Amino acid sequence: GVCKVINPRNDSRRVQLSALIQYHRTNSSLKMSFLNSLHLTGKGKSVGNVTMCGLLLLGLMLLSHTERTLAKDETKTVWKGTGSTAKLKEIMIGRCFNYLGTINPNAGNKDCAKLWEAFLNAFSKKDPCKITKEDYKPFLDLAGHDIPIDQTIFWSQTKTLILQYTNIVRKVMPLESTLIGYMVDGLQWCGKLSSPGPNFEACPEWNDCINNAMRSFWRAASESYAMKAHGEVMVMLNGSARTDAFRNNSIFSEIELGKLDSKRVTSVHLWIMDNVDGPDKESCGVGSVAVLEKILKEKKLKYTCKDNYKPVKMIQCVFKSDLPTCNLGPPNV
Repeated sequence: GVCKVINPRNDSRRVQLSALIQYHRTNSSLKMSFLNSLHLTGKGKSVGNVTMCGLLLLGLMLLSHTERTLAKDETKTVWKGTGSTAKLKEIMIGRCFNYLGTINPNAGNKDCAKLWEAFLNAFSKKDPCKITKEDYKPFLDLAGHDIPIDQTIFWSQTKTLILQYTNIVRKVMPLESTLIGYMVDGLQWCGKLSSPGPNFEACPEWNDCINNAMRSFWRAASESYAMKAHGEVMVMLNGSARTDAFRNNSIFSEIELGKLDSKRVTSVHLWIMDNVDGPDKESCGVGSVAVLEKILKEKKLKYTCKDNYKPVKMIQCVFKSDLPTCNLGPPNV
């Protein structure tokens, strides 16, 4: 670029500033390139004018460089996951009012608008792969409430069944039935560095990065939920899963199990549920379930284990009553 500065005392005096600009990866190298390619020509004392002109040009160069860098950072990773759920704010605030008004008024007085803001601030205008559990602490603190004694229930690879059981018996409260879980269950969300608010275009998938917005949320929420467990605790695992029923990388294994306090939890009831059409891959005392039982013993937690716990099995058989495995025989739980 060329910048001409006219000395107001003498129009014939001119100072011509020529900068040969080459963009580099860092701002320091950009500055050095600018200084090395600076050529001053002219008569008289125009140092002040040249300095101001040079600073102006340098500022414009750095601004352009920064804008290009940010744009490059935004586009270098194209996430393949679904973008944030449309109308995310409206859905979450609506669910909040519904939960507090009709589902569980005992959750206490909550400001649904403030809950949304606390949730949004956890990931808005941030790298979607650099969201931590601590980022969600303000939301969890505001939305948290007590879990009734003997109603904590954990699950792994049995979500549909656990929610069916919850809706029928209404004597357990999984994470998804707390205000925290109810507000976001089944939704998708993330943000982006370049602008505030949710990113509705694309988000990282669960395994794209360990600290993505959703993964960090569920880890933080699960930890908070497990720490409130007291009395009898239930655990429902899938005995027909293609992987182990008790997986080392599951949230139950990595987060919730370690947060159970033997001083608050009186006993743990394991329910190993096979699919009604099989296969029967794992059972109490077998495979990964045996590993879980060993951990419970080491934590000095009393436990029981039942294969295909009959009240839950009856719910499964409502939909496939003609299968041989649904011949449940006389009532005996």
